Amino acid sequence: MKSAGLFLFALALIIVSPKSAYAVVSDSVPAPTSVKFSDGAVATPYDHCGDGDICATIAYPNGDVLSIYSEGAAYCQPYILHFVLTHGEHTVYEFSRTINHDVVKPGMIGTRCGNSHATQMTMDHGLVHMTVDERLDGSLWTTFSPTRQALPREQPPEPQR
Repeated sequence: MKSAGLFLFALALIIVSPKSAYAVVSDSVPAPTSVKFSDGAVATPYDHCGDGDICATIAYPNGDVLSIYSEGAAYCQPYILHFVLTHGEHTVYEFSRTINHDVVKPGMIGTRCGNSHATQMTMDHGLVHMTVDERLDGSLWTTFSPTRQALPREQPPEPQR
């Protein structure tokens, strides 16, 4: 009898738990801004990227455009990003990549889905990070930021003569 009561108590805690199952970017975080690459390319992230939506574009000076789409996520599976590089009306290449996600684990009451995690990709010869994460509303949030090696370094002051 005592063990049944403990089981029901533990079950109630699991069901009523207010903790969000995933998503680390709140909806109040402002939309990210465009970033210029070292070769003059302009990376533009789009906020609240849903299934089938475009998440970001990188427009290169030679006319090439890299478009990054969300393919969405199946139940308990990671989100998939689809990268397409075009030159005019021609596709140069395309590939897909999953964002970081916990392994799905069987639980006491069925399958326990994993959580999405911020995924960072290095671009522009190591000078820019593209970070993709999940918002609380289930859409994706994409941002571009300079890497540590791209940030200007402080120069030591010149000696006084």
